[in-house]
Formats: sequence, structure tokens, C-alpha cells
Amino acid sequence: MLTRRHPADDPAGRFVRAIGWLALAIMFALWGPRAAHAENLGPGGSRIVFGDAAVGPYTLFVTSSPSPASPGPITYVVRVTDPVTGAMIRDAEIRFTLRPPGGGAPVEGAATHADAGNQVDYAAHIELETEGSWSGTLHLKGPLGEGQVDFVQQVTAQRQLNTIILVGIPFAVVLGVFVAMWVVRGSGRKDAPA
Repeated sequence: MLTRRHPADDPAGRFVRAIGWLALAIMFALWGPRAAHAENLGPGGSRIVFGDAAVGPYTLFVTSSPSPASPGPITYVVRVTDPVTGAMIRDAEIRFTLRPPGGGAPVEGAATHADAGNQVDYAAHIELETEGSWSGTLHLKGPLGEGQVDFVQQVTAQRQLNTIILVGIPFAVVLGVFVAMWVVRGSGRKDAPA
């Protein structure tokens, strides 16, 4: 008498399920952190320009995105606090000035609550069209006084190969799972009684 094994006892079935779970874990690892940082940061990840840095009478936390920056719009998000009380400064004027590599006319932009989408952060969207090292200056004026700090913004060519890899690897893993399932089901039919 032929007894049919439960699919859960089949080693090939367990292997296919393990590959499926691995594929899901890889997809969540690749895309999960990006979704958590999507608010106000533009496409891609973000880079910390200043992490709780003292600038004049203020403490600033500044990020830029996308990271790595490529020619096109760069979003700067700024959070300003009073270093003594820790209170958020919500009525500051913030300007960015970026000078292109090799000289030329600087690019300027103001950071506002409207561009940030909330009343705590300030954001500026600035077009940087040339690759290279841009010399940046953040100017800040608020109720405690004024401050200014310099920074460097690297702009590199877009890496389209990264996009292909990030999309291609999970697709290949999922395709591999489906092919493995097809092979396992095909071999299971040969063993079944006629």
C-alpha cells in the first residue's frame, strides 16, 4: 500500500519554503530601512551633515538626501534647538549657499517649515547640476542670535547599476523560488501512483 507523505515532511518542500523565507527577509532588509526614512528626505537614503553640532548660539542637526548625492535636487533638513533648554527653535531664518567646484555662480536656497511639512524641521530643496565637491555654507538667524557653518557636499554621477542590482537580486531570488517549486512539484507527480 502506498502512503502519501505530507508535503511538510518533504525535504524539497522544506528547502523551497526556506528559500522563500530567505527571499522575503532579503527584500525587507533592502527596502525596509529606506521606507522608514522617506519623510522629508527625498529619494534614497540620507546623510548626516551635522549631528547635534554647536553653530553660534544653537545646536543643529542637519541631513541631506539623497545619499549619495547625484546631479539634481538635494534636500537639506535642519532641526534647530536651544542648547541650554533643549527647546526647538521654530522661528529661525535659514539659508544655504553652495558654490560649485571650479568656481561659478553660487546656488542659494532658504529652508522653511513649509518645505519640511511640519512646524519643527526646516527643509530646503536645492538644485546642484554639476558633479564634484560643492562648498556649502549654512546661515542661521534666530531669537538667540546668528550662526554660520561651512560644509562640503559631494555630488557624483548617478549609479544606475545599483538600482539594477537592488531590483534584480530580489527578483532573481523570487524567480528561483518559483522555479524550485515547479521542479519539486514536477518530481512529486512522477512519484504519485497512476
